Amino acid sequence: MIELEISKLDEGQKLKKLCFKFFDKAPQSFTYKMLRKKNIVLNDKKADGEEILKDGDKVKLYLSDDTIRLFHSSYSDNSSDSSNSVNRHKTGKNDKIIKLTKENIIYENDDYIIINKPAGVLSQKASAEDYSINEAVIDHMLECNMISRSQLENFRPSVCNRLDRNTSGIITAGKTQKGLRYLSDKMREKGEESKVLKSYFAVVHGRFDKDGIYTLGFSKNEKDNTVKVLKDVTGSDYIKTGFRFLKYNDENNLSLVEAVLYTGKSHQIRVSLRYLGFPIVGDRKYGDTELDRKLIPRPKRQLLHAGLLKLSDTEVFRADFPKDIEEYF
Repeated sequence: MIELEISKLDEGQKLKKLCFKFFDKAPQSFTYKMLRKKNIVLNDKKADGEEILKDGDKVKLYLSDDTIRLFHSSYSDNSSDSSNSVNRHKTGKNDKIIKLTKENIIYENDDYIIINKPAGVLSQKASAEDYSINEAVIDHMLECNMISRSQLENFRPSVCNRLDRNTSGIITAGKTQKGLRYLSDKMREKGEESKVLKSYFAVVHGRFDKDGIYTLGFSKNEKDNTVKVLKDVTGSDYIKTGFRFLKYNDENNLSLVEAVLYTGKSHQIRVSLRYLGFPIVGDRKYGDTELDRKLIPRPKRQLLHAGLLKLSDTEVFRADFPKDIEEYF
């Protein structure tokens, strides 16, 4: 018999979801069968899997060791010692490892964390060997004894919004089920009643004079991961973005522009600014490489920064500009 004690990390999810994750090698029907046969019980009582778990609950698995080994992935290769956990990750050739510190943690509470992501860091893994913000959050929680490696078997902290690898700025991550659910619900909020605001800042070529809110048709080519905008939104997906001029650099003919997202599509800001005639500096997919070459210093990435996130009237977070944007403004 194995007993799983529910912590604040796990509370808020349904019992069946916990079991699906624990028995990750088994079909979901296995969990339902074990619940019916009372081989899985909650607080020593029969359960159907729909129960919402609370801190302190106890889930008992009356199953043989062989059965658990068969249906539950082994974590024996993970040491319980959390020291130097970053160094244990295998990383891809181009991965940039980030350690979370007071310098890049904008805000943190028991349930979620807000991070200022530098350019060059993945939001989430693209392959098994990648190192992303997800891994950085897990390492941070392990090193600060907020989570144990055994707890990671049932719950893994996760980011709730994504930025392109070379876009800097605000990334949110849930540290608990409660935090994940809260952030995910906020990120999905839409409409005029929503208080959520996602504001980006871009350095573009030219003196920007197209303030306004733009709704454009949108299509994506999955093969080469590029998108294009269409004048006619009829019969197509669409993107909606607001733009506002902030500053002008006369010497280099550059503008600092604020972009507010009303939809959240891939490369939305980048392709919209190109459509308007103001490509983002350093953008290799949608920018102007000839103009980029004339700049000193020459940009090493697209100068786009997720600088402000408002979740509610009392939760407003700002991420300082990185040096490559500050040096132009």
